Amino acid sequence: MNHFRERYGEWAMIAGAAEGIGGAFSEMLAQLGINLVMVDNNLDSMKQLSEKIRGEQNVEIRLINIDLALPEASDLLLQSTIDIDCRLLLYVAAYSKVKPFLSSKKAELDTYIGLNNRTPIQLIHGFADRLNVKKRSGGIILISSLAGLLGPPLVAPYAATKGFLISLAESLSTEFKPLNIDITVCCAGLTSTPTYLENTPDKTRKKLNPMAPGEVAEYAIRHLGKKTICIPGWKNRMNYFILLRLLPHSISMKIMAKTMKNMYD
Repeated sequence: MNHFRERYGEWAMIAGAAEGIGGAFSEMLAQLGINLVMVDNNLDSMKQLSEKIRGEQNVEIRLINIDLALPEASDLLLQSTIDIDCRLLLYVAAYSKVKPFLSSKKAELDTYIGLNNRTPIQLIHGFADRLNVKKRSGGIILISSLAGLLGPPLVAPYAATKGFLISLAESLSTEFKPLNIDITVCCAGLTSTPTYLENTPDKTRKKLNPMAPGEVAEYAIRHLGKKTICIPGWKNRMNYFILLRLLPHSISMKIMAKTMKNMYD
């Protein structure tokens, strides 16, 4: 724990901290003695979780209620941490819908870009620049998805924006290494988050065995500084290997199309 605090500081900012994987990160980091800057647009859930954490752990918590799709979101978040030793950034928040691409409205597409891509890339830039100026070590965890690696139908904007985070992390890992800044992108599979429950029909959920948010969060924390891309869950790693390494791409796409149709049709 002392090594973790020495490398990543006394504070962590979690964007999308109220529930799901972000909520699990909040609880796990508090257990490590890390103070929290919890960021979310769901103020009620964020307050409820922060009160639970305060009752269990001796840590400081700041709450920032903001829509992370706003163009000014990254500047506001960076300004809010200028006075503390915040050297760990976790970006979990994402916009996700399951439906045909042409069913998406223009405003929805803008939300995908703003929340899933613009805010994290600007936040990473400002966060890493601050660490570099101060010559301090730090860490960044991005939550992506297997969809960003596989590109399944019915989630095209989500898959594309998650693929962006994977490429971003791969590129930055080389640039950030001499700066002592670790960056890891966690490509989660099906996870029992509120978004998963909202998007997945009841009949489909009964057939699936999604990972718990805590399992994904623990895996990501454990691989920070060790792997640039990590995939939690042995089934997810096996599916990735089969679909992207063993099978011809055309066959893999047919399998994914059939799977998505069976899950969401």
